[in-house]
Amino acid sequence: MAGAPRPLVLGLGNPILGDDAIGWHIARALAAEVDPDAVEVDCLALGGLALMERLSGYRHALLLDAVVSGAPPGTVFSLPAANLGARLSGHTACAHDLGLTAALDLGRTLGLALPQRLWLVGVEARPQFEFGERLSDEVAHALPRALDAARAWLRG
Repeated sequence: MAGAPRPLVLGLGNPILGDDAIGWHIARALAAEVDPDAVEVDCLALGGLALMERLSGYRHALLLDAVVSGAPPGTVFSLPAANLGARLSGHTACAHDLGLTAALDLGRTLGLALPQRLWLVGVEARPQFEFGERLSDEVAHALPRALDAARAWLRG
């Protein structure tokens, strides 16, 4: 799959942990709109090395995830993954695994074909995730804006 021509869109999070599931919600909505032969859309509940491994073989990838940075819940971020800074999501920064930046550095050192263009569309979530499939009102209301940001990334 090295150099796969179609981009990979990954919804990250846990589908039963409230706002942490926003990445999956965005991914599922986007999957209903795109041609699966043109864009691969998937969901993943892991970060670190597992995320790096899933990105292997793609030139372009979009990560969709919950962000906890201190901004108001429902704030939408769209930025290169290299510029994550303090806006780290739970799946790009792992306490029990390598963070995404370190995992990508390791993968490149090992010679893996990793995305040249890696982007994050994140939605600020409430810092305390609760078990359940319901998003908070602020995060649910941000879904259309996050979906627009994902569509814009796919167009450009």
